[in-house]
Amino acid sequence: MKKLRTILCYLLFCSCYLFSQDNPNLLSGYLRSFQYQKALDYIETQEQTRDLLIRKALCYKALGDYQRSLEILYPLSKEYTADLQIITEMAVCYEALSQRQASIDCYDGLIRLDSANVYFKMQKADLLYQQGKYKESLDLFRHISKDHMMTNALKRVGQCFEKMNIADSAMIYFKEAWEVNPKDGFSAASLVNLCLKNRRSLEAVTYSDVYMEMDTTDQQMNLLNALSYYSIDDYETAIAKFEKCYEKGDSSLIVNRSLGLAYYSLNDSYNAQPFLERAYEQDTTNNNVLYCLAVTCNDMGEHKKAIPHFLRLLGRTIPPDLTLYLYYRNLGSAYDKGSHYKEAVDSYTKALAYGGENQQMNLYYMIGNIAENYLEDKLKALEYFKLYKASLDNYLSKLRVKEGVEPKEIEETEFKVKHLDFHISKLEKEMVR
Repeated sequence: MKKLRTILCYLLFCSCYLFSQDNPNLLSGYLRSFQYQKALDYIETQEQTRDLLIRKALCYKALGDYQRSLEILYPLSKEYTADLQIITEMAVCYEALSQRQASIDCYDGLIRLDSANVYFKMQKADLLYQQGKYKESLDLFRHISKDHMMTNALKRVGQCFEKMNIADSAMIYFKEAWEVNPKDGFSAASLVNLCLKNRRSLEAVTYSDVYMEMDTTDQQMNLLNALSYYSIDDYETAIAKFEKCYEKGDSSLIVNRSLGLAYYSLNDSYNAQPFLERAYEQDTTNNNVLYCLAVTCNDMGEHKKAIPHFLRLLGRTIPPDLTLYLYYRNLGSAYDKGSHYKEAVDSYTKALAYGGENQQMNLYYMIGNIAENYLEDKLKALEYFKLYKASLDNYLSKLRVKEGVEPKEIEETEFKVKHLDFHISKLEKEMVR
């Protein structure tokens, strides 16, 4: 029995030893196979050491639970103040949660701990850029480029200048970045795009042609190359290039619009019409496209299509009556308040042509009032007060038969009519004298 007990104790010891040896391998296996939840379940059964807590935080981060990861990392950062891994992971979590300033603060701490680390500086510069702090981001990217010979920072400097609307400097840095790396499609495209935006069309053609000689597969540069030729009015070349973009599956608004307008510019209504129709479906607000579409429909004998297009253009080009009424009435009000009474009357008179009955009624009163009290033109005042009286009588008649009208409103209108009658009579007597 004693021997048996000894054997059992030995076996128990061996099993405990083997279990303790296998468990670390078990955790590593979970992590290698991306079984983070199983890794978390295992970690919960163990004593919470620094290394296990960091792994726990990394598991939560891998599962996208950045807040719970931070709840572990933040206390650790207070205990291990110089631990680069802990602070770096915190910075990543803060950025994922869009807490960019907190992430920047982490990188500031990391840079203090390791001032030669380019990665920390690049990350901070990128976060500053995301925050819209382009000047600070620019200074840091220039420092990285100059002091650490990081050519990748050149295009980031260009991006900062572009955001700051300093196009010339942006183009210099995009060009330099492209020269350093001839395969840098981003910098090349950014350079061409800025040339187009700043009406440097010939340079856009040259740069895009150079890139196309090296790589004809870049879809963005194919489009920019076509736009470059379009911008110098070389429509035939532009059409050929846009057609290649279209054939490769680019049916975007800019391709349809450019093809339609290019064919239209060559008086080719047959080919222009389908592209203009697609462009108009994609953006119904573009009056230039709508006009060209209306003309091409007319040219193709499709008058039923052309007429509503032209009518729509007229509706957009000529403001509706209410708009013109408001413009002239408010202009008159501005003149009135500025004591420019003749100009006020002229504006109110123009507004009459666009106002409804009630709007005209109010304008009659305002014109009559100015004419009597500021222009000393009693004849004009009498004319417009009589028009105001006729409108007021008509308004009162409608009120009396209208359902749901408050009696007080009728009484107030009747009082206005009575007072107006008296005032008109007074003006007429003064005119006779």
